[in-house]
Amino acid sequence: MMKIKIAPNDPQSMSQDGDAILRSLQNNSMPMIDLLVRESLQNSLDATKDNEEKTEVDYIVKSFKTKELSPYFEKITDELNNRFDNEEYVLAIKDKYTYGLTGDYLSNDAKELDSSNFHKLVFGIGKNQQKEGAGGSWGLGKTSYFRMGTGLVIYYTRIKINGNYEERLVASLIESPKKGNQLLKESDRGIAWWGTYGEDEERLLPITDSDQIEKLLSTLNLDRYKEDETGTTIIIPFLKNSYDNTSNFIESIEDDLKLAVKRWYSPRLNNKTYAKEFNASYLSCFVNNIEVNQLGFEPIFKYFQDLYSSSLKGESIREGIITEKVVFPRSPLLDSGQSVGYVSFIEVDEHMLESLPPYNRDKGLNYLNLKHVNNENHNAKVMAYCRKPGMIVEYSTGSEWLPAAPIQKENHMLLAFFVPNSQAELNEKYKKMGYKDIESYLRATENADHANWTDADKVGIINRMKKISKGIIENAYQEVDSNLGRTMTSGLARKFGSLLPPKNYGKIGTPPQPAVEKGEKPKNRKVDISVINSNPISTNEVEIDFELHLKKNVKSTVFLQVLTQDQRMDSLSWSKAMGDDIKFPFQFEIIEIEEANQLDIEQFKYSFNIKNEIEHDMNVQGRAIIKSFDNIYIPSIAIRNTKQSEEMN
Repeated sequence: MMKIKIAPNDPQSMSQDGDAILRSLQNNSMPMIDLLVRESLQNSLDATKDNEEKTEVDYIVKSFKTKELSPYFEKITDELNNRFDNEEYVLAIKDKYTYGLTGDYLSNDAKELDSSNFHKLVFGIGKNQQKEGAGGSWGLGKTSYFRMGTGLVIYYTRIKINGNYEERLVASLIESPKKGNQLLKESDRGIAWWGTYGEDEERLLPITDSDQIEKLLSTLNLDRYKEDETGTTIIIPFLKNSYDNTSNFIESIEDDLKLAVKRWYSPRLNNKTYAKEFNASYLSCFVNNIEVNQLGFEPIFKYFQDLYSSSLKGESIREGIITEKVVFPRSPLLDSGQSVGYVSFIEVDEHMLESLPPYNRDKGLNYLNLKHVNNENHNAKVMAYCRKPGMIVEYSTGSEWLPAAPIQKENHMLLAFFVPNSQAELNEKYKKMGYKDIESYLRATENADHANWTDADKVGIINRMKKISKGIIENAYQEVDSNLGRTMTSGLARKFGSLLPPKNYGKIGTPPQPAVEKGEKPKNRKVDISVINSNPISTNEVEIDFELHLKKNVKSTVFLQVLTQDQRMDSLSWSKAMGDDIKFPFQFEIIEIEEANQLDIEQFKYSFNIKNEIEHDMNVQGRAIIKSFDNIYIPSIAIRNTKQSEEMN
């Protein structure tokens, strides 16, 4: 029998009880299996030994006899026997090629214990993983282990110290003391540990005797590490069965585990590109000794892996994928010429996702746990994003990352992936705020469940990542109107009313120019305009951020257009067609241009002229507010070289 230590309840301390800890994960929308997989794989990848080619994790689900395990748990043996059937299920998460739970557990020095991975995982809540580039942040994600079962978790690890191997085993309980059905009735906090005691009867120690460990593991039909293996096994007995009575429990949970691994870790799962780019291990994952993607990925996961690899490499690795560099006009980086990341995207139809006969796979969004998203016409848009550890943070379907308008072809989903330039160093302004590089900033902004990125106060890096990535996708689908010669147009991708879009609105038009080398512009590039972001600020006003490319010593006109069923109409062509009785439906309210001292600018209602007066081409950013007088029309903004005496006022 293991000896128990019950967490003391000091009313004058700020210690949490089990109920508060279990609620601290902050995510009630994600399936529990997904939370568990995200946390466990992240911990294993963070603990991978240096120079290992892969990190191996096996999810093991087995049955065991309650009465064989219960005697090991002092003070709750009878409660376990009374509450649970004789045959129950256990989940073990066993990793290899990792260091295991290293660190001191005997020291009285708080700082030394805080640096001990063993102490932090077993006895600490909210203790951050300090390793650079780690996935873990708040140290609260491990509460998912306790929520999968009755609140009991057993930690078993094998480590190497000074050339010798050592095994450690300890158990922990976190349960709510407020619900009246505790396993451990005499604990006011619902927190306890099991292990052994040495000379100090106040300090609980892990069991290190290999024979004792083997006996306990054998009651769960689990094996010890052997030979030169090191690693950690998280053991969760008395799993909750949320499946219906007609389901085979082991088969059902196996399927859910495999799906969750692919859903969140496709970027790193058997991805040699990841290993090469980061000089780090790839993930090799099993469920009951069967490789997770033994037969390959479902198509949607393969697309997301290829989108990730394209963004990671900075170039498309698959036909149909478009990959673009994400650069801020006002860079937060020490090297302002660096990108903050890359975004890659592709259109896919149901044939490409094999959701039609003869394959009849599940709908694409179902694989991503996005069943709530409307995809009746197979035209949803999904953006994935992740940090260096390779776990997808979120599948976003909102307009923060993606254009709101139906820009892709009919019956096609748009899949996209943003990958940050993790090692890009931030400038002094952000270093003074405590952020060394892009990776450290993104990590600091994540909640305990790592389920999204939210900017820290007065920073705005993430918001700009979203806006510029969205703008890149919008611009890739802009139409080039051959009737306007040198005009290059960017739709605002915002509708002011309910009028149906023009014919082919949002479809790719004239093919783009032939590809050029990465980072270079076409040599014959003309003046052009790119809308970076558009945001309605009232019922009849929209604010846009844009970038202009201006030729040296050339005067250009930026002008508003109306998108109609048959053509684009500027204010002059509108006046000719409609006469003076019907007012042109848009006008500029505000125009602001950066570096205006180097430019000659003339502003009118429906346009402005701008001349680059320096001896080289230049890119400038600007902001405008456009007012609409008739909400049934769709606006567009364009640029062309100015003819002599041309004014559209």
